[in-house]
Amino acid sequence: MKIKSKKLRIFLSRKLSVAAAVILIIMMLSVFIGPHFTRFSPTEINIERRLSGISSEHWLGTDEIGRDFFARIVHGGQITMGIALFGVALGASVGLLLGIVSGYYGGVLDALLSRFIDILMAIPGLMIATIALGILGPGGINTGIAVGVSAIPAFMRMTRATVISVKETDYVKSCRIMGGSNLRIIVKHILPSAWPMIVVMFTLGLGTAVLTSSALSFLGIGVNPPTPEWGALISSGRTMMLAFPLGILAPGLAITLVVMCTSLIGDGLRDALDPKTNIETK
Repeated sequence: MKIKSKKLRIFLSRKLSVAAAVILIIMMLSVFIGPHFTRFSPTEINIERRLSGISSEHWLGTDEIGRDFFARIVHGGQITMGIALFGVALGASVGLLLGIVSGYYGGVLDALLSRFIDILMAIPGLMIATIALGILGPGGINTGIAVGVSAIPAFMRMTRATVISVKETDYVKSCRIMGGSNLRIIVKHILPSAWPMIVVMFTLGLGTAVLTSSALSFLGIGVNPPTPEWGALISSGRTMMLAFPLGILAPGLAITLVVMCTSLIGDGLRDALDPKTNIETK
């Protein structure tokens, strides 16, 4: 069956991106649906079965206090991915709004916002999230907000650049001359032009958000134990690294897979959604 959409054909021609998308979909389904089918609670303690190996009953063994580690990985993935999705969605929404306002209206407001974003761009995202979390306090929702705050500068800068280039095009000028309102121009012309890069940045930002939220929990300022967040699992698994290596290998591999998959998917989407691409697929 011939695929009519050129953009879809371009994406499907990127075999690594397609494979990454399949893996990420499987992981997402596992972490969001899997907790309803796990046999054990992620916080259920049973000292008698502590540090038991991989078995048909405990697929990833048990940790130092007898908790089923497969259940902790699956539930932890739900928390980590939930925080990342919430954070990137928040950062994209605020960044998109600020970028449109700054780029479209310009003037003093644009200058102030641009200088503020330049300052934030000079600070590592993890440091911004750490400062935000230090103000808000630990917890899942606060960690998501902190991740979102760290993502705002990149989304705003990209949106602003797109808006500035689009608003000077002939069709936007013609729409303005014909009496089109600012809201109509933004909705009909600005947003459709910015949307492809927003999708790409959202995908790439998801991997960064997973790293950031995991790092915050690893440092003990994000989601705290006994909540089984991936970063917190790695942090607690360090003390039993030799006796229970899966305690750091399993969550570490999960984080690595998510970051690699989002990066490969983002590359594929960038090629597929780039309006200047001249690639033809058969």
